[in-house]
Amino acid sequence: MTDVVLDSSAVLALVYDEPGGKKVRAAIVSTLYSVSISAVNWCEVLTKLGQKSSIMTPEKLAAVLPGVNIVPFGQVEAELTSKLAKSCPSLSLGDRACLALAKDIDAAAWTGDRIWKQFKLDVAVELIRP
Repeated sequence: MTDVVLDSSAVLALVYDEPGGKKVRAAIVSTLYSVSISAVNWCEVLTKLGQKSSIMTPEKLAAVLPGVNIVPFGQVEAELTSKLAKSCPSLSLGDRACLALAKDIDAAAWTGDRIWKQFKLDVAVELIRP
């Protein structure tokens, strides 16, 4: 089984049926992947969706992401996220939280943000869009 950590952009691509969304959906429903998301990215997605519509609730989002593990943001993730701020200053807190979780659990970080490929990271990064 392959571990995957989703960035907010990957989840939003799925929710909004954007390019790359089908790839995210396939990973979620596949038995080949164990899919997680940081609580920080979960918050980002809920915030973004709440700004667009009050219809999306945490329960409805969880139904869109069946089986996705929401991982608490603890001390280890906070320290890794903080370290990434030096080497990747243009990445957001959510971006760095996703990468920190991926590093902590030895998973691939899936994102729609091409800028991640500009950084030398010790985490596998997979772009969801071609």
